[in-house]
Amino acid sequence: MSATNPTPGESAPLHIEAICEGVPTQLDAEEIRVTLPNGIVFNLYRGLDPSGSIVADIPIDGPDADEFPVFVLRPGAANLLRINAERHPRSTVEECT
Repeated sequence: MSATNPTPGESAPLHIEAICEGVPTQLDAEEIRVTLPNGIVFNLYRGLDPSGSIVADIPIDGPDADEFPVFVLRPGAANLLRINAERHPRSTVEECT
């Protein structure tokens, strides 16, 4: 089923166009994984919002991981948003007192 015309009650996949050397390749996807130049991977997937939002999610290594990733969003203009991510060391209770 095309992403532009889902049947009622069906959630449409994300429709993407990947461009390599000027050649576009179109496909529908349930989830998109993006690897940033710094090696951090984040996922894009359809949100539950009926208006058509997407969710960006950085997988974590668990609650006891030594580091945790955070998004860094920098607005550029009304139609421009720079997305990056950083890893931060997790503070311990001893460090906070």
